Amino acid sequence: MPARIGAVSPMDNAMDAITEAFAELWPEAELFHVLDESLYLDFAGGKPQAEETGERVSKLLHYAADCRADGLLFTGSVFGRWVEAARSDMTIPCLTSHEAMIEEACKMGERLGILTTTPGSLKCLVEDIDRHSKDGGKAVTITDHIEDAARPIILAGDVETHDKMVAAAADKMTDCDCLMLGQFSMTGAIRLFTDMPERPVLTSAHTAVRKLKRLLG
Repeated sequence: MPARIGAVSPMDNAMDAITEAFAELWPEAELFHVLDESLYLDFAGGKPQAEETGERVSKLLHYAADCRADGLLFTGSVFGRWVEAARSDMTIPCLTSHEAMIEEACKMGERLGILTTTPGSLKCLVEDIDRHSKDGGKAVTITDHIEDAARPIILAGDVETHDKMVAAAADKMTDCDCLMLGQFSMTGAIRLFTDMPERPVLTSAHTAVRKLKRLLG
């Protein structure tokens, strides 16, 4: 029986990135999506993110687990701490949006580059990198950039312009051992990046699929 993977998303533009990554790296897996856009609407609208958010994230993940999933992935980059709390009683792998990407990046070197389009995603990613590096006893340095003008453009539906802006920003970030894209919605922009073999690019989508396949494939 193929592994069944549930991808829980707070935005629909993450779903395409996950679907394409599975098709490329693990087409045998059975992928299904659970979408709740109200989570991001409340976050973007400035609603305080507290206990209620954790309860909602937990309900979504446990619903997906009840759909006979063998593994789960939550794609929202700013919801990691609630995912970690929700998975504490699970017996199946349940990944935050970027934990697999952090693990791969820290194996590639000490100079990590991060490109995001929102400050919140950058903050969460940096905090998790710091925690991971301390747990592993490895010091890292971070170069980051927020291409914030691209965010409202993709939310308005102009993916092509968003991707061009992300690619232009990425091409300027060369002084790092690898470049991490901080959101699933940025994955499609890779096709426009200048090829730099000495600076590999990591996405949350592809690294998550690779980790789930290692665990379950």
